[in-house]
Amino acid sequence: MSNQQEAAQRVAEMINEAERAMDTAMARTSALVTELPQLQTAAGLNASWAQPVLASVCSALGEMTSARGSIIAAHRSLSAIQRRLGVAVMETPNNSKDGDGPVVPKVLGDTRVVSLRA
Repeated sequence: MSNQQEAAQRVAEMINEAERAMDTAMARTSALVTELPQLQTAAGLNASWAQPVLASVCSALGEMTSARGSIIAAHRSLSAIQRRLGVAVMETPNNSKDGDGPVVPKVLGDTRVVSLRA
């Protein structure tokens, strides 16, 4: 395996790992958003006390969503470089490149929704 091939494989592993880590972090943060109001009630706290916490966590989730989009954009850029260099990288089950373009659902014609697969 060439140095270029080894580097490409390592980058592929790292970008996929970063995407999985982001998905895990977002899932855990979403669970926190879901649980906070119930925990606030169980603790007997007034909603106004918990509101700043909930707002901060929701803000963090929005920022994570933006960061996830940036990681996906980086993955697409790396894939384009890979193709230009003619370097093959082993695909994994969660990293299939079938259907390269975004998938636009037919939900009331909302074209802002795109596929989240790099």
